[in-house]
Amino acid sequence: MLNQHDMYHVGIIVDDFDETLERLSRQMGVTWSPRIEVPVPVWTRTHGMIDFVSCAAYSQQQPCIEIVRSLPGTMWTAVPGRPLHHLGYWVDDLGATSAELERQGCPKIACAMADGVMFGMAYHEMPDGMLVELVDRKSFPDWPAFLAGQVQHEVSFPD
Repeated sequence: MLNQHDMYHVGIIVDDFDETLERLSRQMGVTWSPRIEVPVPVWTRTHGMIDFVSCAAYSQQQPCIEIVRSLPGTMWTAVPGRPLHHLGYWVDDLGATSAELERQGCPKIACAMADGVMFGMAYHEMPDGMLVELVDRKSFPDWPAFLAGQVQHEVSFPD
C-alpha cells in the first residue's frame, strides 16, 4: 500500500503565506522552491466540484515542508493550534492506490478532477482523522529540478 520511502512532504496550511516562508527561512534556514499558483478543478466531499487556486511552496530540504495558502471555507483552511494538515506520498498508480485506501476504510475527501476523471492528486482521511495526500509521480517528472527552480510546474489534465 503506502510505502514510507515514498513520503516526501508534510503539508501545512497557513493564513500568512509570505510571512511564513520568510519566518521559516529566517528561523530554520529553509530555502524554497518556486511558488506554485495554479487553478485546478477539484472535487471535495463537502462542496462537490470547486475551482481551487492552489498557492504552495516546498522546502528544498528533504523531507519537504509544503506551505499552502489557506482557502477559507474549504478543507484547506488554516486551523489555529493544528499546523500539520497532511502527509504527502508519491504514488505510481493514483487510481489504484486511492481505491485501495477506500477499500481499507479511508474515504477519499478531495481530488483533482477534469471531465469526471481523477488526476494528479487525491486526499484520503485515515480512521484517526489524519489526512494523506496521494500525488501521482507523473505530476512532477523532475522533482529535484523543480525544487531547485530549474523547471516550472505545469498541471497536466487527463486526456
